[in-house]
Amino acid sequence: MISDGPVRHPYSPSDVVAYAAIVREHRVRLVAVVRSIIPDGDYEAVASDALVTLFRHWPAVTGDRVAWVTAVAKNSALTLRRRRREHAATSGETDIPLWSTTPVSAEQRLMLQEALRLLPRLSKQEQIALVLSLAGQNAAMIAAQLGVKTETVRKYRARAQRKMREWLGQPHPAPPVHRSTGHGSEA
Repeated sequence: MISDGPVRHPYSPSDVVAYAAIVREHRVRLVAVVRSIIPDGDYEAVASDALVTLFRHWPAVTGDRVAWVTAVAKNSALTLRRRRREHAATSGETDIPLWSTTPVSAEQRLMLQEALRLLPRLSKQEQIALVLSLAGQNAAMIAAQLGVKTETVRKYRARAQRKMREWLGQPHPAPPVHRSTGHGSEA
């Protein structure tokens, strides 16, 4: 395919800013919509999955992204409700498959929900560095889009990761152990 404009990365810094704004401004409403459909279900997880799905499909969603993510959340909740009813009607059947195609543990799902809730607390630069890194872009690619040095992007990303770990109550990773290369005495 030939394009008249510059080559666009699947996710740009402006995409991350717009995505973070949707998370900040609409996550609570999405949770409420899903909760109205499955009041006894894991409505936070369904809403979070819908937000993750929005980011995965961001470049392809060209219309109203809030309406799109709302429709995804509603459809996921309705599917979950239907599967529960079907499961209750048939005994001896195996467990209901999750609505997500990516299997994750309950702990990972909770961490994702909390991380999405906390994303807007990061600075705009930290959001961009963290989310674009998670989307597969390396520091050099992100730096080129932001017009900053690669090391600056690494600092933004490290600061964002440190803040998220602190907010989520996770321990900081241990620094790497440097072993002697034979100079001096070793115990």
